[in-house]
Amino acid sequence: MFILDENKLKMLHTLMREKGVHNVNTSMFSEQQRKIIYESYGEQFLMFNGLGYMVNCVVPYALAKNINMVDKKLKQELDYALKQYDYEYAFLCAKLLNDEKMVEFVKQYDVKGDYDKIFNDMNKFVSEARI
Repeated sequence: MFILDENKLKMLHTLMREKGVHNVNTSMFSEQQRKIIYESYGEQFLMFNGLGYMVNCVVPYALAKNINMVDKKLKQELDYALKQYDYEYAFLCAKLLNDEKMVEFVKQYDVKGDYDKIFNDMNKFVSEARI
């Protein structure tokens, strides 16, 4: 087990930005340290809106098994998408939230499923975190 310090954390976050948060091997750290790594990475994107920020926030929180923060960010993004009249993005967020009523509501806007690949990629992490 490696000791996690501020410098290592910054190096890991840089690597996560470059390679993707789920592509960085953190197995040498304890479960508690991995949780710190993932949550501190996700926290950097919590206050920003948009697809890229959502992915960079939700995936690490899901990897940290922090479903409360996953749901918080997805609800924030759903609200943002609806205010922007971006029903495709709202549909993605509602599906990731498993909010069937909102999914049915947003479907009324003739969504085409533009984000289906992103949903499939992200849903692996979100579903696993919900277990």
